[in-house]
Amino acid sequence: MSSQYRKIKYEEEGSYGTTLERHLYIWSHDTADAVHVHDDKGNKLFSFSETGFDMGQALAVAFTNWKDERLERVTQEEIEKIFK
Repeated sequence: MSSQYRKIKYEEEGSYGTTLERHLYIWSHDTADAVHVHDDKGNKLFSFSETGFDMGQALAVAFTNWKDERLERVTQEEIEKIFK
């Protein structure tokens, strides 16, 4: 069982125009071809593997090809539920 652990720093907007440094922690489980991403508080944000069309592949599409046919429009009901 082979694993690799990495972290990457990013910036987040804080209060009153401040900038906060944060980290994403990434665990790659090579034997199972799975990747797990955690925030700097230890909360698991998401994971993905090589099976099916997983979250990692969906994020890659969303971040690189905004016109991909698999991206769907969000309904007003969903906007109110998710973003408010």
